[in-house]
Amino acid sequence: MFHNKLLCLLVLCSARASASVTVRKTDEGPTGYEVDFKYVNTTASRVLIGGGLQPFTDQFRTTLEQRAWYDPHDYQPGDFYVAYGIPPDGYKWPYEMTSDGEGVWTYTTPLPSGIYSYAYLIDCDFAPACTIETGQLVIDPDLLPFQNVQGDQVASSFQVPYDARFQGTNDINADFDYALPAPDKYRGTVKSVNYTSPGSIHPAPDVHHFGLYLPAEYGTVEGKTYPLLYLSHGAGGNGNDWETLGRMSYIMDNLIAAGYIEPTVVVMPSFYNLDDSLPKFIYGSTTDFGALPTSDHIRENYQEYLFPWVEENIANVCSEPACRAFAGLSWGGRLAYEMYTLAANPALAEKGIFVAYGLYDFVFQNGRELQSALSALGIEFVSRVTPFGGHYWNTWQDELWWFGRKALWKPKPFTARTGRSS
Repeated sequence: MFHNKLLCLLVLCSARASASVTVRKTDEGPTGYEVDFKYVNTTASRVLIGGGLQPFTDQFRTTLEQRAWYDPHDYQPGDFYVAYGIPPDGYKWPYEMTSDGEGVWTYTTPLPSGIYSYAYLIDCDFAPACTIETGQLVIDPDLLPFQNVQGDQVASSFQVPYDARFQGTNDINADFDYALPAPDKYRGTVKSVNYTSPGSIHPAPDVHHFGLYLPAEYGTVEGKTYPLLYLSHGAGGNGNDWETLGRMSYIMDNLIAAGYIEPTVVVMPSFYNLDDSLPKFIYGSTTDFGALPTSDHIRENYQEYLFPWVEENIANVCSEPACRAFAGLSWGGRLAYEMYTLAANPALAEKGIFVAYGLYDFVFQNGRELQSALSALGIEFVSRVTPFGGHYWNTWQDELWWFGRKALWKPKPFTARTGRSS
């Protein structure tokens, strides 16, 4: 099912290359894989790797407030990463590059299976203050992120395969190979699309944008229509996040290849900058998330501009409610909930509802309360509590995968048997 290679070279080094990331299969502990970073900067005096790369923790020392701070060289099966916590006094960031004295900076580390986002922090002593604006956050020039315009993303990403010999454990299954490339015939396409949206202030006046995934089969079967999934980002993000930071196209490819879902079109909208009612928010130009638009405001704007544009301009997309879905992470999950409960959308019990959150996620209690409320109404739903999950991309990858396997396009209304066959 998955496309495995002994050597996954993400960026080929050459005399002209200024950066590279190589994932190497070592057949040795602690993970069976090592990642080599190389970055050329002749003026820097210090280079850290940040932008999403995290130290590790384990289930025995992790709570909603605390976590361990393990160096990846000390990895043990069952270790995972979360993106919160205050490091202890004297803690040394493990991802610091070494210079050869000629401006070539390198760092090698073992890493277990998963998605890793990263950027280079130049002469940076406090990561939150080091931005594209200050010139201290540099995106890998040879592994650029998926984005609409420059500055829409602040990190590149890569995926490390799973090796059960070194990463396997009965405690936690952290095999993320469902986000590796699928066989060629199942590989869809993903692109950024601009659409007319009066009042929008980014990427241009009266123009807004979304990410679009088209399955490999799209356009090859005459007259066939495809189900449509709207997949939302969260606070402080945009419609490029799911591809850059979550590799959603690979996950969708593998869900389709395995037969868990039928070929599906995915639209990943952006809910910032819909108009000038709030200050302009550009991901790569600020350390502040900016003011969040309300769910009502987003929903009304999408209904007026986005949904009609998609229906009119993307061919062969199903228009029936039964073959449309809306999902999202973090604030996008709240938006999905309110799309169904606040819109003119009767018979909530007849919809297919999937509730997911991480065991160490700060929305854990909100998720529990939503489940209790649905149960009190007698509404069947499917849920997933990610056992290694904080509020981060390894959690949201896991949830998208299980959403596809257990809930997406399953017969409605859901019953106690929904998802049991997959």
